[in-house]
Amino acid sequence: MVKEIHEGHAHNAIIIGAGFIGVEIALLLSNLGLRITLLEMDNRVMPRRLDVETAEITLGMIEAYNIDVRLGTKVRGFLGDSRADSVELESGETLKADLLVAATGVRPNIELLKGSGIQTNWGVLVDEYLHTNIPDIYAVGDVVEAPNRLTGEQYVHAIFPNAIAQGRVAAYNMLGWNVPYEGAENMNSLKHLGIPVIAAGRMEGEILCFRQDNNLRKLYLLDNRIVGFQLVGNIKAAGIYRTLMNKKVDVKHIKAFLVEPNFGMGYLYQNLYSSATTYPILQ
Repeated sequence: MVKEIHEGHAHNAIIIGAGFIGVEIALLLSNLGLRITLLEMDNRVMPRRLDVETAEITLGMIEAYNIDVRLGTKVRGFLGDSRADSVELESGETLKADLLVAATGVRPNIELLKGSGIQTNWGVLVDEYLHTNIPDIYAVGDVVEAPNRLTGEQYVHAIFPNAIAQGRVAAYNMLGWNVPYEGAENMNSLKHLGIPVIAAGRMEGEILCFRQDNNLRKLYLLDNRIVGFQLVGNIKAAGIYRTLMNKKVDVKHIKAFLVEPNFGMGYLYQNLYSSATTYPILQ
């Protein structure tokens, strides 16, 4: 694909799936000068990670890159003779492009483990030390079903930071340290591609929200603990929200401040702990 682009043989692309991966690919190819059509069967972009309001703002940012986003559009299949060169929509319409990309989700490649005795479900099953059911064999990365850090649910959390953390834990344990894995994070970001959007955790519970034009801060709380957040535009508070969420801090006494535009470490120190010598919220 890269060779075709650099040699000038590819001028446009169709991407099927507007999840985080699909949107990332669309932005990268757009930056390389290709005309992009992004197809999504749901009624919003990144439907598994963004709520309706956040997705609406994000869609506008994506379209500002001259990406043609078609929501509510289902693909029936690929068409072509020696190679696929077009897609057929359920409406009967056919779209043709130089490059076709299917970004429709993650499926661990576990076929090679058939008959090995290693237990699998959707991915490879592991214990809290990332050890499989076979002695001295560990599994990490996109192929492994690891526990969610907040819920404990076993799931394939296929993002780069999780793979790095899992690799480190497995390495320690292979050396005999017996280090438990704290759990995978469910977080995605487009900030490195020019779109300031971060989504983490779950979309359920009490909602705290602040919106000003295209700046949005939205937190999801259960039992006064942050279980998810979505930020668009001003994403500077992402680090402290992530810390509060992962540490499962009770934020009842600061709920009124959490989505203020200036909320952050400096805001906490100035408004809540200016005369304190310790900072219990961060312990």
